Amino acid sequence: MNVSHANAASHTARSQEGSFRYSYAVIGGDLRQVYLAEELAKMYPAVCHYALCQPVSAAAGASSLEEACHSSAGIVCPIPFSKDGIFLNQNSTKENIPIDSILSLLYPGQRLYAGCIASAFQQKAQEKGIAAFDFMQDQRLSHFNTIATAEGILCEAIQACPKNLRQSRCAVLGYGKCGRTLTDLLKRIYCFVTVAAAPEEELAQAAVFADNVISLEQLTDAIFQYDVIINTIPAVILTKEILRQANPRSVILDIASYPGGVDFAAAREYSLTALSCPGLPGRYAPLSSAKAILASIQTFERSSPCL
Repeated sequence: MNVSHANAASHTARSQEGSFRYSYAVIGGDLRQVYLAEELAKMYPAVCHYALCQPVSAAAGASSLEEACHSSAGIVCPIPFSKDGIFLNQNSTKENIPIDSILSLLYPGQRLYAGCIASAFQQKAQEKGIAAFDFMQDQRLSHFNTIATAEGILCEAIQACPKNLRQSRCAVLGYGKCGRTLTDLLKRIYCFVTVAAAPEEELAQAAVFADNVISLEQLTDAIFQYDVIINTIPAVILTKEILRQANPRSVILDIASYPGGVDFAAAREYSLTALSCPGLPGRYAPLSSAKAILASIQTFERSSPCL
């Protein structure tokens, strides 16, 4: 779309009072975005969507990315905003959508919501006068996300593991927010849980709740004993050298953000069951997650003086 067409679309999108046709445009993502569009449509008279994974009858379908962006006061993108730092996280359109193209279509004063927004993109948005809100900066939503992720990973483990999880030996790599919630949930179903981490503070905290703690350096010698290994660290922790020592019947689940924490080529070479498990809240708890995201949007609206 050239500049003259863009200006014409923007003029059409706004009423004489200068407001937008739509309160929100929900763009891209997984089932969380589908449910979010439906929840927003219950609260606001005009909501549109574009590039969702399923149609939403309660909200209007935008004919193009340009229409969605030019016509809406708030643009709601997925969690994460992008998996590779270049393209929008979505799988419903044939062509990839560069995240920079979304920013280029926005005007000063509009609002962009997404999860895990890169600092460079945040800076570009700020320079353009766009208010960019990162969902993961909302501590309440961030903690809720760990619950949905932990429940999802249990479902994945139950399906993949040839043994009952109860009394199985599990290793949780990393003891951040997700690691803590996951350790708690595994303990509640009577798993024997070892936490492997690097920072001394994480090891000290994990020692209170886990059955055992080890450093990441000890993982090579210990890995054979675990039935289920869950990585939460966004770095390649499970290298070829370590995977060579793993039990052939163990199940390895990776929930770390890109680039992940498992050498999957090595896992295939050793015939190990190793699964990448991104977007678990969108697969196992999309409605609950959508309601949590909506609450986060409302929190940002109340706290921002520019709205």
